[in-house]
Amino acid sequence: MEKIRYPENVVFREEPEGGILFDVNTGNLKLVEDVAWGICNLIDKGRTRTAILRELERLYPEEITLENDLDSFLNELVETEFLISLEEN
Repeated sequence: MEKIRYPENVVFREEPEGGILFDVNTGNLKLVEDVAWGICNLIDKGRTRTAILRELERLYPEEITLENDLDSFLNELVETEFLISLEEN
């Protein structure tokens, strides 16, 4: 899952204390805060999985499970249809 993006029907909006992923077709909403907000923001800016992981490693060098945590979050977004993996298309 290297190249990732939001589907056309999903909007990411920054809020003062985090962000919102909103599916305009279904009305589904996901609130994201802290690290999840940062990841969603980087996805919105077109960053790849590798670039996001590098940024997390820079910000949290002491964390040893960053890659697994990132993949788990990205898979959750794919499963809930808030994210598309271009590798699967």
